[in-house]
Amino acid sequence: MARLPFALQLYTVRDHMAKDIPSTLRRVKGAGYDFVELAGTGSCSPAEWKKLLVETRLTAVSNHFGLEEVTSRPATVVETCKTLGLRYAVVPHANAEDRQGWIAIAHALDKAGQFLREAGIRLCYHNHAHEFRQLEGKPALDWLFDNARPENLAAEIDTFWVQYGGSDPVEIIRKYRDRCPLLHVKDMAPEGEKPIFADLGTGTMDWPRIFQAANGADIAWYIVEQDECRGDSLESARVSAQFMARQ
Repeated sequence: MARLPFALQLYTVRDHMAKDIPSTLRRVKGAGYDFVELAGTGSCSPAEWKKLLVETRLTAVSNHFGLEEVTSRPATVVETCKTLGLRYAVVPHANAEDRQGWIAIAHALDKAGQFLREAGIRLCYHNHAHEFRQLEGKPALDWLFDNARPENLAAEIDTFWVQYGGSDPVEIIRKYRDRCPLLHVKDMAPEGEKPIFADLGTGTMDWPRIFQAANGADIAWYIVEQDECRGDSLESARVSAQFMARQ
């Protein structure tokens, strides 16, 4: 049995999801996953998603919500999370031109995060590479997290995008170890000149160091995601599930 609790970010298999959601969820289950992270609810209502998950014997641990929805309609986010039984809501992307822009985003997420926390839900932010751009002496990601209270805004660190952004995933996990309940585990193909993804365990990421650092962090879920797959996305998910099951 795997020691690490892991889930699949359903964005990985979005090509299959676009054709047949129930069939894809059944195949995700068959690929070795009991838990998933939703990439939004799309055309299905939260109640419909709950029914689909029950029917396919999958459990959702978190969902991605747009920045505008979280900051402008936090009550809707709470309602969705309660329907799906989620403890985590994640903002998957934000951007700003300068330090003040990131601070403004931080303040908005801090306010929304307090609302969600009082409802029993933890708000997280998922990084890409651009958050490691230096702004007035420190990365944009630091401006974001330094200006939101840890109890109101946590991290969903994405290992691939940290490394692609020029930072060390181990250092970032350690830096935010007390506010990182979700970790996106994602491998990098050796080409490296542009974002090229690989099935877990077949790329260049230093997983022994990463897992050792993660072991000392406040991580509840390791979430498998592959933004682009060279072959069939469900087969890639299966290979990555087998890798996680060995950890």
